[in-house]
Amino acid sequence: MIRTLAKTYGYKQETIRRYMDLFGDDTPFLLQANDADPPLHIRTNTLKISPGELGNRLRKRGIDLEELAYGFQVISTPFSITSTPEYLLGYFYVQGLAEMHIAPLLRPGSHEVVIDMCAAPGGKTTHIAQLMNNDGVILAFDVNKNKIKALKSHIHRLGITNTIIFAMSALDYTYHCSRILLDAPCTGSGIIRKDPTRKYSRDSTDITFCSQLQKDLLSRGVANLQPGGTLLYSTCSLEPEENEMVIHWALTHLPIEVEPIEFSVGGIAAVKGFSTPFGEPLHPHITFTRRTLPHIHDSNGMFAAKLRKKSV
Repeated sequence: MIRTLAKTYGYKQETIRRYMDLFGDDTPFLLQANDADPPLHIRTNTLKISPGELGNRLRKRGIDLEELAYGFQVISTPFSITSTPEYLLGYFYVQGLAEMHIAPLLRPGSHEVVIDMCAAPGGKTTHIAQLMNNDGVILAFDVNKNKIKALKSHIHRLGITNTIIFAMSALDYTYHCSRILLDAPCTGSGIIRKDPTRKYSRDSTDITFCSQLQKDLLSRGVANLQPGGTLLYSTCSLEPEENEMVIHWALTHLPIEVEPIEFSVGGIAAVKGFSTPFGEPLHPHITFTRRTLPHIHDSNGMFAAKLRKKSV
């Protein structure tokens, strides 16, 4: 069966074997969902326009929309959505449905300093700015020059004025604050719908590399976090080594605890993180973490964990 699924859907057998261990009989449904055309979603930029006004403007252009939390699903459009005046004016940001639900979990205050450790190209950064009503300060870090260009472009287009971009690694920066987002670099196996090459361009070596980088970034983030502060960890990976196992490691090496989170995507509750991936029992509070899965939520696969730094 592993060989058949690998050949049918274009994955390495190693990957199918892993998914069989993780998802069992649901594996074919996951693979089918990964092959589906991704729905198009846009997030309303409430700094410039209300959802109702944006919806009315786009519908007048012949675009069929379904309103959702934070934005819309584009059902049909006679032309590219990014060619509209509304896009050029910064009234919306094209973003995956699951991804729209990550930044709100951080609950940033309007007058806080927030660190976004891996900010580019800016989907979650710009969402945080919205949630802060353009008040406070966001310190946005990244090392990818091309993605930084995109981040700058989106910030200007959306009218964001509270964000400072640093073209440097967050590993090299020290500043203590109460809110940090770590949308960590990962293998991206949760976004195969968007980038099918990830079916075969990533393997266990990449997972191991990303896992170590994620631990390094998380250690730096917790060091910069004030006691009692919140760090939101997220990835677009399906792999436990980049998600639950990183959080398990952090619980045993860093002064943090996991806070329960709940959210729904398209009306379907995010599912609990794996508590025993590949038969390895993890810290019991790993069940406080959440995942979205392509075959359950008709979205990209995302992982989220909300961490609080201990006061002692």
